[in-house]
Amino acid sequence: MSFKKTSLMEIGILGAGWLGTAIAEKGIQNNHNVVVSSTNKKKLEIFKNNGYKAKMIVANEREVQGDLSFFKGIELLIITIPPKPDKNGNINYDLIIEQLIKKIVFFRIKKVIFTSSTSVYGFQKKTISEKSEKYPLSDAAKKIIICENKLIENPYFESCIIRLGGLIGPNRHPIFKLSGKKNIPNPKSPINLIHQKDAVGITLYLSENWNGNEIFNAVTPYQPMRKKYYESISKIAKIEPPKFEVNGKIRGKISSSKLLKYTNYRFKVENLLILN
Repeated sequence: MSFKKTSLMEIGILGAGWLGTAIAEKGIQNNHNVVVSSTNKKKLEIFKNNGYKAKMIVANEREVQGDLSFFKGIELLIITIPPKPDKNGNINYDLIIEQLIKKIVFFRIKKVIFTSSTSVYGFQKKTISEKSEKYPLSDAAKKIIICENKLIENPYFESCIIRLGGLIGPNRHPIFKLSGKKNIPNPKSPINLIHQKDAVGITLYLSENWNGNEIFNAVTPYQPMRKKYYESISKIAKIEPPKFEVNGKIRGKISSSKLLKYTNYRFKVENLLILN
């Protein structure tokens, strides 16, 4: 595996939500020329008032609308759009990515990073690597796999797929939804989470040290049992802990050993007993 150190780039971030905005902020700090997209006019104004280059892009299963100059001159496109159901409850994520691929090819963008999810692995007992079988349980996870394949197999550009674990960070932690709930399954399964700082750090590291058409798991190696972890983090948050089932299936740890072996990246947040 050979990585190529990349100089300062023209980076487009498609989907400037919680993660995409953090990637944009760090990318600008690293002196890249970054442009972000949004589907919300008010959010666009906030971006622009804060000094971001921001343009309206709305993608659906039929077309990509908005200011298509967003795509012009981009060397690397980072796609952080999550799969969401439409007004009819359908998840047309694969069709949306298909429309975006048409723009990537038309504007001759040569590098794409796709923030995927470890949900593609489903529930497996053994340690999970990038070579493990995929057993998606949800419709969203099934569509994510289709999107990964469409991107990796396209001959007109190179893609790097980052399968992120459950995201935590500023104003985002599952304990607040789990607090007080009962009969939470799989108490002895390991957590497979990653902090926003590392999701951002890994994305930019792979952007700046390019090796296309590769897939990497990105899960913090800190992986205690779910019951122990959520009881500990609830004490830190000073809220009621969730109640777990006594037994339950044990899911395997998702391994980031490939990332650690083939890159110089080292996790910034090694202990996930934090709320921000």
